[in-house]
Amino acid sequence: MKKIIMMFLLVFIFVGCSTSSLKMGDDGALNLYFDSRSYLLTNKVLQKKSLNFKDLYVEQYKLQNSDGGVLFYEDARTALNFEFNFGGLYTVLYIFDDAEEYEELCKRNNLRMLQIKLKDGRFVNVIVQASDTQVYSYVYGFSNKEFMKIYQTLKIKDIKNEVLKHQGITFNKFSKSTTKWNDNLVFFTPLITPLRVMGKF
Repeated sequence: MKKIIMMFLLVFIFVGCSTSSLKMGDDGALNLYFDSRSYLLTNKVLQKKSLNFKDLYVEQYKLQNSDGGVLFYEDARTALNFEFNFGGLYTVLYIFDDAEEYEELCKRNNLRMLQIKLKDGRFVNVIVQASDTQVYSYVYGFSNKEFMKIYQTLKIKDIKNEVLKHQGITFNKFSKSTTKWNDNLVFFTPLITPLRVMGKF
């Protein structure tokens, strides 16, 4: 019995040490944490906007990085009695105007680094973090150079491609978000669903 308990404890510790998070601090700093490492993505907020879809709440940020470029960060959360209908990747594809194509740079637990193809044929570099079925966050707008620098700094081992296949678009302070939040997306896709209780079908 003791051996079984120890085994579960070791698994818990291993999983706990392998998680990632994408967090916006009260000071406006957006950090990516991966295992015991962290990477400051930006610490300057240019604009913030809140969207309310009754049972889904979205915080949109326009941020300026150290190179003068602009990133867009979005944090989407459902009400307590709702959850996302799809996994983090597919939800984000819907939000990017129902995008269907993507190239995955790497995947590790709840973190993905992707190049998503937009409707106009351009690609955008995106980091998606989906901790649970009720909270998804993502940030996009990195140059290819910055995207690879993040990967190399965090030393993510599960890389699928040594180089990025496409040139990611970048933004400036006059750029608008390329995500397509609207009522049709949220309610008629549907993007969220009542919380499914384990054990019930």
